[in-house]
Amino acid sequence: MKEEVKVRVNAIEEMIQVVLLAIPREINAYEFYISAARKATSDSSRDLFVTLAQQEKGHEAELRKILGDLKTELSDLKTL
Repeated sequence: MKEEVKVRVNAIEEMIQVVLLAIPREINAYEFYISAARKATSDSSRDLFVTLAQQEKGHEAELRKILGDLKTELSDLKTL
């Protein structure tokens, strides 16, 4: 494996670790906002918390896509 490929493999592996740390944080944030929405005493507060929860779900989905892309790239590089 060429040195430049090794450097890229290491970088991707680091990014994968960061994404793997971030996904549970997005899930926890989603759960936090859903819990807050359930406890909200006004419609506007409830709507805000639901919106924030939906954004966290979107973040999680994007991170999972990024994770898949990184894993694919890593796999491709390792076959070189």
